[in-house]
Amino acid sequence: MTERRLIFVNRVYQPSGEATAQLLTDLAEGLAARGWPVHVLTAGSGATAQHGVTIHRTGTPGQHSGMVSRALAYRRFLGAVRRQLATLVRPGDIVVALTDPPMLGTDVAEALAGRGVHVVQWIQDIYPEIAAIHFGPLAGFLLGGLRRRRDRAWAGSSVCITLGRDMAEAVTAMGVPAARVHVQPNWAPRELDEPAPAGAVAEIRRRWNADDRFVVAYSGNLGRVHEFATVLGAAARLQADTRIAFRFVGHGPQWKKVAAAVHDRSLANVTLQPPVPRAELGAMLAAADAHLVTLQPAYGRLVYPSKLAGVLAAGRPALFVGPPDGDIARLLHAQDCGAAFAPGADGVLADTLLRWSRDPAAVLRLGASARRAYTTGFTVTAALAGWDTLLRDLPGPM
Repeated sequence: MTERRLIFVNRVYQPSGEATAQLLTDLAEGLAARGWPVHVLTAGSGATAQHGVTIHRTGTPGQHSGMVSRALAYRRFLGAVRRQLATLVRPGDIVVALTDPPMLGTDVAEALAGRGVHVVQWIQDIYPEIAAIHFGPLAGFLLGGLRRRRDRAWAGSSVCITLGRDMAEAVTAMGVPAARVHVQPNWAPRELDEPAPAGAVAEIRRRWNADDRFVVAYSGNLGRVHEFATVLGAAARLQADTRIAFRFVGHGPQWKKVAAAVHDRSLANVTLQPPVPRAELGAMLAAADAHLVTLQPAYGRLVYPSKLAGVLAAGRPALFVGPPDGDIARLLHAQDCGAAFAPGADGVLADTLLRWSRDPAAVLRLGASARRAYTTGFTVTAALAGWDTLLRDLPGPM
């Protein structure tokens, strides 16, 4: 009997620092270590094998800038994926498609229809609904055809994996049988399993000039789906209190907008800096006293901010600005490891930060709860076990 192979498809993979590249690298190498024959089909050049994973490159660029060049790059990548899948895939394989670019899973499912393989949709975000919200009702109407294609592809796939319960409910509402929708949260990098060295944390706080300050950080992508008005409003309210500092560490589409708002409002208590290398991530996360996670309510069922896993791993409480009845708000309440705020509640957020800055014992208690939440549900080890079980439970050659 031919050995079943596991083939992942995504635009980015290591050495890219993008979030899905790091997640996919962790998962592919971890499953290879568990005995799976693992292949990755991704953009770029230079096919190779690394840590048990065979990497196939499409020859198309993995990076892009600007809306038009991005659309063209996505189109070239999707075409190259179809061509390579035609020769790479054989009956009995399990093909896992991520959502970068957004319609990748749809193209993969259509290309492999009737080939006798399992298609697994690993859904990081839900398009084209996100684009329809961002660009308005006319875009939603024009994207209707893509939505119907996507619905058929997901409904015909063996499994759809979402990051949270809200996303799972949205996918089920699109016609995917509930029995084929599974929730598997993303995880924090394996390096965060162990607490960051105290010396490295102290050095970062020294660089931040934060020895005696309460630092609240936002780390990661400043994406279009995230909410920053409430955070900046709280910072404005707290300008007179020099003990509290805000720090954005990352990049993304809203970086310039946030930087402009900080400048225009003369927010001296807000600092922006580029992202740190993955090797420094644990120390940077631990250098803050609390972390912000944000999400605009309109995207609440379409996106799950995976940065939460790193916050929990660092043992720091989370301040969530977003849907008050969503996945993250429920988790923070159930695990007693942070607080949730409706967008616009900048006064409540500011009051909470003032209270936390004056009560280090309470912050330590919330941080300890955060770390417990991480060890019970957001580690690489837990994710690998969940993925391994799910994939091995799929029936044999179709």
